[in-house]
Amino acid sequence: MAELTERAASLGAALEEAQAEAESGALIDLAGLEERVARLCAEAESMPRGEARALLGPLGDLVAALDPLAACLTDQQARREQSIAAALSGRDDPHTARQRAAAAYGRSGPVRADELP
Repeated sequence: MAELTERAASLGAALEEAQAEAESGALIDLAGLEERVARLCAEAESMPRGEARALLGPLGDLVAALDPLAACLTDQQARREQSIAAALSGRDDPHTARQRAAAAYGRSGPVRADELP
């Protein structure tokens, strides 16, 4: 029982980390997480009811961690689709334009003559 509770907590931490990565714009692979959740759920289902009830809190925490991750991934997908649509219509991608501006204005120190376009 303690091992399953620890695994549930570990999965919760992994979901939070995945959300942070997704919020930073990184693409994340949920395949490993899905497999770990499926194994945990299968083991919980195979336990006697009385013992399995003790996992309701940790499993509920996992479910609660999925909602913000799902929202973040949905938002990330929408931004990517907007970027693709902008590129297809010939407009500059606002995300890329922001990155270019940040790179240009974020430079420290003087620009050498050989660095000018």
